[in-house]
Amino acid sequence: MTRRFLLLAIDISMTFLAGVIALFIRLGFNWQELSIYFPSIPIYTLIASIVYILNGTYRVVWLYASFKDMLLLIRGSLIAYLSVVLFFDFFGYVVLPRSVGAMTFLGSLLLVMASRFFWQWLNILPRSNSTKRVMIIGAGDAGNMLLEDFERRPGLGKVVAFLDDSPRKIGRKIRGIPVFGPIDRAMDVVKLLKVDEVIVAIPSAKGEEMRRIIETLDTKVVRVRTLPGIYELTDGKARIGQLRDVSIEDLLGREQVNVDFKLLRSSVERKRILVTGAGGSIGSELCRQISLLEPSDLILLGKGENSIYQIDQELAEKFPELRRNRVIADVADELRMRQVFRTFHPQVVFHAAAHKHVPLMEENPYEALRVNALGTKVMVELCCEFNVEKMILISTDKAVNPVSVMGLSKRIAELALLSKAQESDNTKFSIVRFGNVLGSRGSVIPKFRIQIEKGGPVTVTDPRMTRYFMTIPEAVMLILQASAYGTGGDLFILDMGRPIPIEKLARSMIELAGFVPDQDIEIVYTGVRKGEKLSEELLYENEITAATGHPKIMRAQSTNTVPFERICTLIEEAIRISVEDPKDVFNKVLDLVRGVHE
Repeated sequence: MTRRFLLLAIDISMTFLAGVIALFIRLGFNWQELSIYFPSIPIYTLIASIVYILNGTYRVVWLYASFKDMLLLIRGSLIAYLSVVLFFDFFGYVVLPRSVGAMTFLGSLLLVMASRFFWQWLNILPRSNSTKRVMIIGAGDAGNMLLEDFERRPGLGKVVAFLDDSPRKIGRKIRGIPVFGPIDRAMDVVKLLKVDEVIVAIPSAKGEEMRRIIETLDTKVVRVRTLPGIYELTDGKARIGQLRDVSIEDLLGREQVNVDFKLLRSSVERKRILVTGAGGSIGSELCRQISLLEPSDLILLGKGENSIYQIDQELAEKFPELRRNRVIADVADELRMRQVFRTFHPQVVFHAAAHKHVPLMEENPYEALRVNALGTKVMVELCCEFNVEKMILISTDKAVNPVSVMGLSKRIAELALLSKAQESDNTKFSIVRFGNVLGSRGSVIPKFRIQIEKGGPVTVTDPRMTRYFMTIPEAVMLILQASAYGTGGDLFILDMGRPIPIEKLARSMIELAGFVPDQDIEIVYTGVRKGEKLSEELLYENEITAATGHPKIMRAQSTNTVPFERICTLIEEAIRISVEDPKDVFNKVLDLVRGVHE
C-alpha cells in the first residue's frame, strides 16, 4: 500500500507541475492573470488523481511494465483531461484556458510515463552486474521479445547487438541496440564487440537455414543457443527460459508441419484412445499431441513402468482435466490385453509398441517376433472383437525388403494388419510407415552424443551409409493426420525428404560440441553390422503411391491378398523357429514370408 500511495503522490505532483508549467508557457510572468487562472490547476489535479485511481493505474507492477501497461497511463490521462473539460464546461466559476488544459494533459502524460521508465531504470541499474555480452541473430519479433526479457533480467547478460539479413534493418537501432548484417559477418561482429554468447532467435528457420547460420559461427570461440522451432512455441512468445544449446535436431529438422487440426480433432475428440508403447519416443509424443485434441480418455499402455509413470506425470501437469489410465502390460500377452480391452473399450488404437533396436534384435530374435509380430496379431484380433473404430500401426522403413530380424518382424506385422483389414467390416486398419526419427532411443544420435562427451572416438559403421531422418513432433503430427485419412486397409508413407549420410551427421555433431572432427575427436569406421543396410527404402517395387490431402503423406496401394489365418500360421511357425534354430532364424522366416505370397 505504501508503494501505491507513493506512486499516487508522484502522479499528483507530476500533474500539478505540468499544469503550473503550462500556465507559465501560456501567460508568462503576468502575475495578475496567473492569480486568476491558477485555481484551475489544483482542480485539474484533483480530478486527474480520482481518474488515475479508478483507471486501475496502481494495480500494475510497474517494475515489469510493458507497452500494453503504458497504454493504461495514456487512457487515464486522456480520460482525466476530458473529465476536466466537461467539469469546467458545467461549472464555469473557474476558467481553464483550452491551451493550458491541452498542455497540462500532454505534460502530465509525459512526466508520469517518464517516472515509470525512471523507476524501471533505477531498479535495473544496480543489478546490471553480468559481464556476459550477447548477440541476437534475428531482429524480428522473437529477437525483440528476448531483448525485453534480457532488459528485465540483466543479471543473465547484456544484449550488445542484433544480426540480420534484412537491408531495411541493417545499420539501424532497436531499443538502442545496433543491428549489424548480413548474418555471414557473424564472427566479425563477435570479435568486434567481444561477444560471449550468440542466440539464434528465428523460430521459423528450417534446418537448411539453421545449418547456414551455424556454419558462420565458430563454436569453439562463442557459445551458441537457440529458441525452439515455431511449432514448439505453443503461445508464440519467446523467453530466455526457452533457450537451449543448438542440437543436431535443429540442423536436420525444424520443419513446420501444417495439418488439418479440425479433421484431427474430429477423429479424436471425446473418444477413448489407447496408445501402446506410450512410454517410448513415438508413443509418448503421440500421447502429448492427442491430449491437445481433448479425447474423453487416454489409455497409456506400456511394458516399462518408469516410462509410463514419467509420461503420465507430464500429462498430469499439462492437462490436469484429462482422464488418463495407466496400464502396465505386454502387447503379446493375449489374456492381459483382453482384460485391458474389456475394461476400457478403446475406440481408437495407436499401436506404437515394438522392439526397434536392430543389432539387439539380431541377438534376441524370439523377442522381436513375439512382440512385433505376435503382439500386432493380438492387437488386430482384439480390435475386431471389441469393435474398435480404428487401429493405426506404426511401422518402419526397415520392413521394406528386410535384411534384419527386426525389419522382418515389422513386415509380418504389416501383413497381419493388411490381411485383417480385408476381412473386417467394423474396424478400419491403417499403417503409417516412415524412417528414423531424430532423438529416439534407438537412434544413432544419443550414441554419438555419449561418445562425444567422453572425448571420442565416434564410431560410424560405413562412410557410405545414409538414413532418412525426421523430428519426433513432425512424425507424430503426420501420423495423426494420416490416421484421420484412413478408410481401411491403408498403407501411408511419410515423405522423409532426402537421406542424410551418417558420417555427415557425426561430423556436424562434433562441430556443434565445439570440436574439430578427426583432430579433437576421431571418427572410426567399424563396418556394417549384421542386419543393417547402407541405405533404407520406404516402398516395395510393387507398391504404387498416390497423393493424399497432405503433401508429406502418400498412400501406397498394396497388392497383399493373403488370408489372415495364413498370417497367423506364419507367426506361429516363425516363433517356433526362433526358439529351435535362433542362429538361422532370419533366412528361414524370410522364406516363410516369401512363401505366403506364392
